[in-house]
Amino acid sequence: MDLSFKETKGAMTETQAVLEASRCLLCEDAPCNRGCPAGIDVKKFIRAIRFENFRRAINLIREKNILAGVCGIVCPREVLCERECSTTKLSTPIKIGDLQRFVAEKDYTARFKSLPQIKKNKIGVAVIGAGPAGLSCAAELATQGFEVTIFEKRDKLGGVLTYGIPLYRLPRQMLRHELDYVKKLGVKIKRNKAVDNLDEIFDAGFRAAFIGVGLGKPLSCGIPGEELKGVVAALEFLRNFNENSERIEIGKRIIVIGGGSVAMDCACSALRVGAKHVDLVCLEGPDELPAFKQEIEQAESEGVNIHPRFMPLKILSKNGKVSGLEAVKIEWKIPGRFVPENAVEIRGSTLTLIGDTIIEAVGQAPEENPLLRGLKRDRGYLVVNEQMMTSKTGVFAGGDIIASKVPRTVVQSVAEGKKAAQAITAYLKNSNA
Repeated sequence: MDLSFKETKGAMTETQAVLEASRCLLCEDAPCNRGCPAGIDVKKFIRAIRFENFRRAINLIREKNILAGVCGIVCPREVLCERECSTTKLSTPIKIGDLQRFVAEKDYTARFKSLPQIKKNKIGVAVIGAGPAGLSCAAELATQGFEVTIFEKRDKLGGVLTYGIPLYRLPRQMLRHELDYVKKLGVKIKRNKAVDNLDEIFDAGFRAAFIGVGLGKPLSCGIPGEELKGVVAALEFLRNFNENSERIEIGKRIIVIGGGSVAMDCACSALRVGAKHVDLVCLEGPDELPAFKQEIEQAESEGVNIHPRFMPLKILSKNGKVSGLEAVKIEWKIPGRFVPENAVEIRGSTLTLIGDTIIEAVGQAPEENPLLRGLKRDRGYLVVNEQMMTSKTGVFAGGDIIASKVPRTVVQSVAEGKKAAQAITAYLKNSNA
């Protein structure tokens, strides 16, 4: 298969979008609305597309989700809005994500003429981190008239959107459009600016702060051989892939450890930078994989060899460098607990794989950050109340850095950023009362 860096799935044409929108049943109590973490009125925006009122459609989406196009592309709609679609019972669900992406691209040709009228109030709010949660929070605060400044420790905005999601899954042109829209709302950007002390933020005159720094610490398997040359963390690999794909040298045989979305991205990305054979080893069984269905299907269709229900035992070496992986088939002591402590090795089922590079994609955790000192945390994650406020008055948080049982997706982070912005607005109004 000829794999390129171009997007694997293109946008709908206008004709396709209108025809798809015409399939919508326009349910009285639209279940698809309940499936969107951001609270988009799916029924209304699809109806607007149906009658070719694209400007109204994008405005309806942006009222709830500032990253309309990005979420239309990367959101796992099959487990969110499209799973709830009533049309599923008759045929196939409406392609809600594709329609959202279409109308976002359609609007960009108008050069942001749909910007809201904003009355500034000169109250400063700091947003720390320019990932999905931070961007959403900043945009919502800006539309409420606040003077918003984003502090981003890296050179580029977007967080996981820029450094984590491969460019063949998320076209950078779409991301640039979304980022430009946030800037045009009047949000100030300070790049390469790490914030280590919240007191400095308040001393600078900001009245409130939002933390959306994401997760920066890669987890490892804890097996022998992880110190060898040729063992790479997933986030490091994907960051290099997105920034220096032409200069990556990983060898011809690659082994990815993990069964989630990041693992699938790593496997497919490895094929695009020269790997001829990619093995993916994961604890979970075929029906237990945490990656979303479309991601698994893409990996399999591109030739990734998935080895389910195998637990890595040790990384093999030759001359101080990775040469392969030894794993063993497992079964679960207690069904539904997909962790190594719950695994039972099946005798005589050892699997030995040859590899030049091993990519560990077994998750991320909060890194040690002086910014978070003094704030209440749970296993490193920030604890927030129902108003998204941390244990420090005036400091709010959202996105992957907060302790939450909700599945982590881009749209969930967007929803949390917006919710926090609304809470900040209420907090500052009460403070001025």
